[in-house]
Amino acid sequence: MEKHEIIIIGAGNAATVFALNLAGRGLGPARIVARNAAHAEALAARAKCPWSTDFSELGSNSAIVISAVKDSADLELWSKCAFGSRLVLHTSGTQALAALAPFAVNHGVLYPLQTLSKARELDLIRVPLLIEANTPENLARIRVLAEKLSSHVLEKDSLSRRKLHLAAVFANNFANLMFRMAREIAEDTGVDPELLQPLIDETAAKLHTMSPDEAQTGPAVRWDENIMREHLRMLAGKPELAELYRNLSEAIRRRSRK
Repeated sequence: MEKHEIIIIGAGNAATVFALNLAGRGLGPARIVARNAAHAEALAARAKCPWSTDFSELGSNSAIVISAVKDSADLELWSKCAFGSRLVLHTSGTQALAALAPFAVNHGVLYPLQTLSKARELDLIRVPLLIEANTPENLARIRVLAEKLSSHVLEKDSLSRRKLHLAAVFANNFANLMFRMAREIAEDTGVDPELLQPLIDETAAKLHTMSPDEAQTGPAVRWDENIMREHLRMLAGKPELAELYRNLSEAIRRRSRK
């Protein structure tokens, strides 16, 4: 995979992670193309490549284009691009492979099953990359690229990818909200929320050797109503948190009984 063969559309979280991983492996990218000039310039500086806001600048017809933009913007952006015979990949967990069909003859998917933030450098080597393509030939090209980035490359169809994305929302997005709420409760009581960090670390670490069922602890598993009533009393002025506490505790109780 030559350096000049890969173009990235976008300058957000996914675009940043792909650009820096490609650059780190000597694969490019050849150019960053994004609507926001300041964001494109900043990412290009980190990846040490040119940048543009002109969506007609997509390199040679042999280029692979990685479209790393949010789902709500991709169709609009793709309609501005003359993809020609270029292989175009989207990086979405929820967008179907067929979404690219009206815009690119050769198309596929390169989806990283991981939380991505442009402020945090992430090596994709251990991140599952889920791939899909409209032809066996295109799938083979995607696999060659994906295996240069990750040691964990899997072929998954659009429905499987959507289901995994939903699971990821529970595992990461909702869990992160719980961590945020925990910090807020600690701060409200004048406790340093950093005291929770070892607990958060151990919560994740246990799942490397235990199932979630085995790792689950707390008053809801035991259905310790005295403690739970006291917790709800403490949340009396926070009805949103109290409702979450009741619903999540009941969900833990139901699953613990199985």
